[in-house]
Amino acid sequence: MKRNMLFVFALLVASVLLLGGCGSKSPSSNDDNPSDEPDGEYQLSDFAESKDCARCHPNHYNEWEGSMMAYAALDPAFTKMQGKGQDETNQKLDQFCIQCHLPILSKLGMTPPYFDLNALPPMGREGVSCIACHTISEVTDLKNAQFKLDPKAGIAGQIKDPAPNAYHKSVYSPLFESSNLCGACHNVVNPNGVTIENTYNEWQTSPSAAAGKQCQDCHMPAYSGPAALGGPERTVHRHYFVGVDVALIDFPDRAEQRAMVTELLQSAAEIKVEAPDNVSAGGLLPITVHITSKTSGHNIPTGAIGDRQMWLAVSVTDRATGDVIFQSGHLDANGDLMDRHSEIAPSADYDLVAFGQQMVGKDGNDVFFPWQAFDERTITLPPLATVSPVYSIFMPQEIAGPLQVQVRLRFRTFPPHIFRKIGLDDLAETIPIVDMAEWSGEVAVQ
Repeated sequence: MKRNMLFVFALLVASVLLLGGCGSKSPSSNDDNPSDEPDGEYQLSDFAESKDCARCHPNHYNEWEGSMMAYAALDPAFTKMQGKGQDETNQKLDQFCIQCHLPILSKLGMTPPYFDLNALPPMGREGVSCIACHTISEVTDLKNAQFKLDPKAGIAGQIKDPAPNAYHKSVYSPLFESSNLCGACHNVVNPNGVTIENTYNEWQTSPSAAAGKQCQDCHMPAYSGPAALGGPERTVHRHYFVGVDVALIDFPDRAEQRAMVTELLQSAAEIKVEAPDNVSAGGLLPITVHITSKTSGHNIPTGAIGDRQMWLAVSVTDRATGDVIFQSGHLDANGDLMDRHSEIAPSADYDLVAFGQQMVGKDGNDVFFPWQAFDERTITLPPLATVSPVYSIFMPQEIAGPLQVQVRLRFRTFPPHIFRKIGLDDLAETIPIVDMAEWSGEVAVQ
């Protein structure tokens, strides 16, 4: 049974790769850290804090305040990882992580490798602030925060006839109607030339892109309302920026944020299960799980997929005795999958079907952090694609039945073993697992 499952999963991997789920390796460039030197064309006083925006744009501000954009600089996973990266590279990592999480201060040269968040100006704690996006004037390359800011040109947006106001100049920019605005930070190539985030590239070849849909259409849905207090009715956009990440520390609207993330994940994929009506003791129980992406804009999982985990949890239980006959995708005592990274039962789950990215170091062994990767192997599910792993499960002679079969497609943003490696043991147990789709059924024993 184990050999059969390994063979089937090999076919699964091959099918996904043929569908375009493999990540890519890009040529290394000396321009991948554009924030190493201050821009010099503006200064901190040219930028407003987000709380200043709230005076006229309370709805947008309140939505942004509980978003991952606002969380970007406060995220303990970011601060711990970026500190570890500076240690391991003797500060050569420099702005690689910082340039997306603290874009304004990074471009102003105010974030040295070992910056102290509490010593930064208040704007530094805002992460990707209102003004950080709305002063982008040009995207110079679709990766690694390679964009230009121009706060003196005015506050840019997608409204073609902005109403004049006494607070700032408002300008229309077609960039805000384009996925290119997002692509600057949602394609990431590490200093070794390895693609560790490929979301924009995935969108480019997606059904959504072919239909003319942009990232903003899903992640910033439109509605009717004033862009500013007292302004005319417009088509404006939500600023929750719902994705898959959630705040793991005290943060505004944390419960609401988790609910929106759960809803998004549960709309992203579906499963259909084929199992026989009955099985014989001593025979084989075949279970086929069809996993279909309902996401048209990019692969799943996407983003920083070296950390993401999406997997199948399958169990077969004899209801007469309560005995668990088979299980895969369950967790060890540390909360980790029993794959090669489990510290308790490494590679014990021979039947595990999982999606994500394996980062590989210079010596060909696994590594765990983006700056360490010299190669990568990615298994993700392309937009609207289906893969169908098969489990062939041996039935003991002594089963009584009926058998309860449960299948779940599960997701989380980080495996606990990563948090233990960066000293966030206390937060490892708080990483939520979302069941994206689930099925249960009964098989009689004859």
